[in-house]
Amino acid sequence: MPWDTELSNEQRSAASHVGRHARLLAGPGTGKTRCLTKRIVYLIEEQGVDPSRILVLTFTRVAKAEIRQRVLAELGNEAQLPHISTLSSFALRTILSHGAGVRLPQPIRIADDYEERWIIEEELKRLLGLSRITEARQLMNQLSADWEQLTADANDWENRFPNPQFLGAWQEHREIYGYTLRAELVYQLKNAVQEGAIELDLPPRHILVDEYQDLNACDLATIRYLSEGGVELYAAGDDDQSIYGFRYAYPDGIRRFPDEYVPSNELTLTECRRCAPRILDLALYVAQQDPRRIDKPLMPVVSTGAGEVRLLRYANQSVEAQSIAALCQQLVNEQAIRPDEILILVRTDRNRVFSNPIREALTAAGLPVATVSDPLEPLNRENGQGRRFLALLHLFDNDQDGLAWRTILRLQRNGIGNRAFEDIYDLARRRGLRFFDALQQVCLEPALIPRGNLVQRAVDEVRQTLNSISLGNYQSVKDFTEALANQVIPEAGERAEVMGVLERLFSLGDFQSLSSLLRSLSTSLDDVEQETESGAINIMTMHQAKGLTASAVFVVAAEDVYIPGKTVGSRIEDERRLLYVSLTRAKTYLFITHCRNRVGAQTHTGRNSGNPRRLLTRFLQGGPIRSIDGTGFMLETNQR
Repeated sequence: MPWDTELSNEQRSAASHVGRHARLLAGPGTGKTRCLTKRIVYLIEEQGVDPSRILVLTFTRVAKAEIRQRVLAELGNEAQLPHISTLSSFALRTILSHGAGVRLPQPIRIADDYEERWIIEEELKRLLGLSRITEARQLMNQLSADWEQLTADANDWENRFPNPQFLGAWQEHREIYGYTLRAELVYQLKNAVQEGAIELDLPPRHILVDEYQDLNACDLATIRYLSEGGVELYAAGDDDQSIYGFRYAYPDGIRRFPDEYVPSNELTLTECRRCAPRILDLALYVAQQDPRRIDKPLMPVVSTGAGEVRLLRYANQSVEAQSIAALCQQLVNEQAIRPDEILILVRTDRNRVFSNPIREALTAAGLPVATVSDPLEPLNRENGQGRRFLALLHLFDNDQDGLAWRTILRLQRNGIGNRAFEDIYDLARRRGLRFFDALQQVCLEPALIPRGNLVQRAVDEVRQTLNSISLGNYQSVKDFTEALANQVIPEAGERAEVMGVLERLFSLGDFQSLSSLLRSLSTSLDDVEQETESGAINIMTMHQAKGLTASAVFVVAAEDVYIPGKTVGSRIEDERRLLYVSLTRAKTYLFITHCRNRVGAQTHTGRNSGNPRRLLTRFLQGGPIRSIDGTGFMLETNQR
């Protein structure tokens, strides 16, 4: 089969570009992923490029898996696959294979969200004498921001840091526990490559980067260094879809690409095969409000008609929820749209204050509904068995893992208490030991600290579990995790939830070792895109919908107190782009709802919390679609 089968002329031209760096501007529904896939095939089959000399970097692991599956289907041979990875995973893999070239505690151990919250932040709060955990969290967030924005490169950075004592306390703490923060992986790789401490064994000839607009300054600098020495960089993305400003995504990176990479070619995909014309018209009205955006044509190429777009106004969220349920019933029963082809998007959903009324209305209407939540939540519950299970996995991988010991002893009902952990930490600091070594000394000599006997008994109990099952007795990592879960998670429902998390990871990759599985879990924040639940209407946040598409989309609570909400300055543009991305998830039906008032718990959300009055978001005011009373509104035409 020819490599360019099913490509349009502009897609074929973009996928086959060689000879210079290139920026591919690809709006929603224009076939960016297909173009990237076909480019990989073209380089290998038509240009004869060794797959090992091609590096493909994606923003999420879901995107990585999709591109990998598509390329494998085209080539039919796994041995021909190039390296496809998220940038964080690539950084970790490179650091692991060149450990001597980076200044990180060895062996490399990435702390996850739970460990940052319940161990690192809590202990830094104590070490610094802070009054609130939020103070420690703010300092941790500032540290991450300084890496991501390259502020940490400044000569006087340590003196300018809001709390210079924090840096010393954190560096001591990381050495005692032996961890690396996820946020520093790419920064450490950037430094090592920049300083020549790391040289790739087989440098790539071609680097392809997906979602280039979502990279931060550190990501961009790292790719810049990796692209030196005759490498061709192919950057695909769309500045209109840069929505991760809270992670310091830098849309100017894709906007300035032609100035940063000289000479380079500009490629554009202009044919939107997703959104009906009316949907695209409204979305472009929102996008074109940004005077700094790259001007690019985007034309609908669909066969489903003009589409249905409605801006519906309600008195309050109760009426809004009932109307959404009625419209969903009509879509399913009269328009033959499957429930899982309907997305309901909210800007934020803390404590499910927005999703619950809609979920209740849909359930009362007899419609299946799912609320997308944190996919790792079963592993991160405070005092949950899933977290104990994960800590045990870490100990099976490395029985000297300080964070895992600290976690599992914290979760046991052993009467140890925080004071004992403080004593073990102080012992490690005085004697220049890791936390595990200090713990071992206490077990050998319990009198070293108060409650040493309790610590000894608790450690013995954990060791009994570790000795009761062996990884070597199982054919695969998956079989071992299932056996361990059956042994240590007694409640069937919680066990199923925990294994569901791992099943999702196993579906995205083949893990030959427990270490690789745990590393994948530790970099899981790359999974910004979410999977929907089959057979159900899915309610999720607008950020979670990135990368998804559906026949019908509801954008709920499109009000100025939420969009842009409390944001100021350049972050307002992030909110406008987020609305644009949300609108362009829709293929045929797009319903945008807003209320005059929000009562009850919703009164205390958004800007001007406590005031029930709501106004339509500024980004839709004066647009091509008029707001109408949504009470009792039903579809009049069949768009399918």
